[in-house]
Amino acid sequence: MLKREVNCTNCRKFLNLVALFILLPTSILAQHATGILSGHLWDKDSSRVTDSVIILAKKDQATYRTVSDTKGNFSFGELPFGTYKINIQSILFKTQEVNIHLHKDQNLELIVEKIQRTLAEVYVTANESKGMTSSSIIDRKAMQHLQPSSFTDLLELLPGGRAKDPKLTSMNQIRLREVSDAPASNYDISSLGTAFLIDGSPINTSANLQSAAAYFASDPNSSRNSVNKGVDMRTLSTDQIEKVEIIRGIPSVEYGDLTSGLIKIERIKGATPINARMKTDGFSKLFAVGKGFDLPTQQLTINADLGYLTSKADPTSSFENYKRINGSLRLEKHWVNSRYLLKWNTAIDYSSNIDNKRTDPDNSYALTDKYKSTYQSYGLATGIKSEITKPNSLLKSWEVSGKLNYQHDKIDVIQWTQARTATVLLNSLQAGEHDIQYLTPSYAAEFTADGKPITAFLKAMTQLMFYTSELQHQLKLGTETNYSKNLGKGQIYDINYPSNINAVSSARPRAFDTIPGMLNQSAFAEDMVTFSIGRHSFATSVGIRAMMLAGMSNKYSIANKVYFDPRINTKWTLPKVFVNNKPLSITLGGGYGLHTKMPTTDQLHPNAQYIDIVQLNFFHNNPAFRKANAVTYINDRTNYDLQAAINKKFELNADFALNQNRLTITWFREKLTSGFRTTNQYNAYSYKKYNPASVDAANLETPPLTSDFTYELLSRYYNTSTFTNGSTLIKNGIEFQFSSRRVPVVNTRFTLNGAYLRNTYINTFPFYKINQEITVNKNVAQYVALYNDTDGSFKEQFNTNITTDSYLPKLGLTLSASIQSMWFTASQNAWKSGTPVQYTDIDGKTHPFTEESKNDPNVNYFNEIYNESLFRRNRVPIDLQVNIKASKDFKKKATISMFVNRLVTYTPDYTAYGILRKRSGFNSPYFGMELNFNF
Repeated sequence: MLKREVNCTNCRKFLNLVALFILLPTSILAQHATGILSGHLWDKDSSRVTDSVIILAKKDQATYRTVSDTKGNFSFGELPFGTYKINIQSILFKTQEVNIHLHKDQNLELIVEKIQRTLAEVYVTANESKGMTSSSIIDRKAMQHLQPSSFTDLLELLPGGRAKDPKLTSMNQIRLREVSDAPASNYDISSLGTAFLIDGSPINTSANLQSAAAYFASDPNSSRNSVNKGVDMRTLSTDQIEKVEIIRGIPSVEYGDLTSGLIKIERIKGATPINARMKTDGFSKLFAVGKGFDLPTQQLTINADLGYLTSKADPTSSFENYKRINGSLRLEKHWVNSRYLLKWNTAIDYSSNIDNKRTDPDNSYALTDKYKSTYQSYGLATGIKSEITKPNSLLKSWEVSGKLNYQHDKIDVIQWTQARTATVLLNSLQAGEHDIQYLTPSYAAEFTADGKPITAFLKAMTQLMFYTSELQHQLKLGTETNYSKNLGKGQIYDINYPSNINAVSSARPRAFDTIPGMLNQSAFAEDMVTFSIGRHSFATSVGIRAMMLAGMSNKYSIANKVYFDPRINTKWTLPKVFVNNKPLSITLGGGYGLHTKMPTTDQLHPNAQYIDIVQLNFFHNNPAFRKANAVTYINDRTNYDLQAAINKKFELNADFALNQNRLTITWFREKLTSGFRTTNQYNAYSYKKYNPASVDAANLETPPLTSDFTYELLSRYYNTSTFTNGSTLIKNGIEFQFSSRRVPVVNTRFTLNGAYLRNTYINTFPFYKINQEITVNKNVAQYVALYNDTDGSFKEQFNTNITTDSYLPKLGLTLSASIQSMWFTASQNAWKSGTPVQYTDIDGKTHPFTEESKNDPNVNYFNEIYNESLFRRNRVPIDLQVNIKASKDFKKKATISMFVNRLVTYTPDYTAYGILRKRSGFNSPYFGMELNFNF
């Protein structure tokens, strides 16, 4: 009995020992259960290896990345054993996802093929983005079908957009989410606050000072003036643009110094055939050529393009025209290994824009009158970006980019000037009293504005990715520096031969290079958090941007002041539900954010204002006995309390997709109460009014002195102006777009988009008025009145665009027709009482404006009586137009296209407040055509 128990005990010990020897290697191997995963990529069509392609290996929540080398080889290194999904990330190639079970070293052969766009993916309209905020994407196919002459034409494709005849002889502003008849004066913050980026580098217009308004009675540059208005879109060619994203909503905090929106332009990269484009329409002719080269052994691509456009204000006249020349050379090089993909790119850009205007000899006596404005831009941009492919790396990418841009802007004007009477010459550069000369009766005045803006841009950014519990974080950190200064000579003219000869208030020559430069420093941080709760998916982007103008004089309250722009966007993707066995996808989202735009150089350092008051004008038949005298005041128009403009944006959106049909709806509200505007102020100026009759002109034997004349001391008010934060711009509305699936056989898609817009334009500050004609005590402008009325307007519009496009690749034919309906526009002036709250006399004493004041002849004219009709809501009914476009492709070697806008119009007469408004009649179509060749 005892013996048997001993034997069983020994048996158990033996079995345990055997198990230990069996399981110990397994346990040791389990601690090192990894294998090397590598492979090779082949192009299915060319049988060539495919390099610089990112390969992804996904296991559970982990994603591993690597990049193929020049021989198509790739390796992830050692990966934990398990099941992986293998795919690639590329905009040029695709492959079928492969599932593997890694339990040892393994080598894969992946076959890739070039992506061929399906019919469902071809859009000839703007496509609403599926990103975090409301934006429209316009690709190359849509641009080619649209046949644009400049970037301005692309805005037709946005919700609320409409086809318009090009006006290339005047400045083209962008006005996102605004009505078609938006007021331009004092509300330019909308276009100034829209940022344009080309391949990631901004177009900086802060140092633009090309203004001539104060130097002419009628400014020849007025329609082309872009100072404080942002980017002139007619200067942007579309011929080498691959894709445009127009963000109307709340952009990432990566982008700043904006209030209204963001335009992201990506140019063509990579190998392309030689593409030549020739376009003509009733106003312009355009020629463009481009070519992309691929050097696979060097992992280098080179793209070059050149374009020329000429346009007339009137097709029947050559006296006013515009020319644009643009060229670009772009390079991109890759370095690839198993840990990272390194990209270096650089671009050299040139652009020249010329405005010309001459006098028609049949309509004017002044054959010398000429106007010419030239703009030449030279840009050098470069950047380097590294995408980390090492598995489980916290750092996912880093990049550094920069741009240096130099412009030479020049306005040359020759204007025949003729004095109708004995006119004095007001040209003093010093303040105070001084004797003055008489103006030469007639001469050709010459004026030049010489601007040389130089801008520099530097940006550094890194992206991290990590997990906390079930949350995936993609963290973006960066800094940005923008510098701008104008090195030009400024406004140049002979002060003895001015163009503006009768103005009391004017300007004098100023050198732009004496104005300090602007240094805009900013930093940003943003976390994109994604997670799932059951079948619900969520994505939230939270970020903040800090921005300031560094190095400014401490006189400015904005100097070194830090502005913070917090922004948040969120999206909630609901579980898919099935309708007729088709999945319905619903995504809801919203966002809120602050957007800050810094003042420009001109707004921070405005030109001084010269007030010249003639005190004596003693004109004698003997030129030696003539005597004139004036007093000059120099008004510093600088507003040291000027602040940045801040826009608050809030939006809600919904996205529905079912069986390749998609509907997007966005409700938005924007409120900007600190927009830049020119605000009038009134100051009292004293002067001596000499009596020419106090000297006996008939018996003069020697030239008289100023002191020989008697005078009386008088004062009067004159208007001065400065830049303030006095503009309020509120935008409310709904934007929508529906895109259908393509109807089989005819491959036709229906797209409906549109917008209801309601804009409010208000002068935030009370305003002053004087009357230059009413005489009080034998003098004018003796009182100034202050009004607390709301000076502004309310505007509305609702429009829809229905576009039908058929894409027939076998025939090489693309056809589209659009019905663009402006269902109504409405406008209404804000109510004003017309009664001032107070007035100030010439001695500076302020008095309340009372009922008694309405009967006081000295001030009763300030009480303005408005007709009730001035504040009525004026509504204009439907304005409909039908446009067609067609493109025919010949074996992908040549394409001929044509378009006709306003082929059919419908603008019926209507009655408003008992008055018949006639609009019916013939509206001439606008048409054009173009040819494209690929070699």
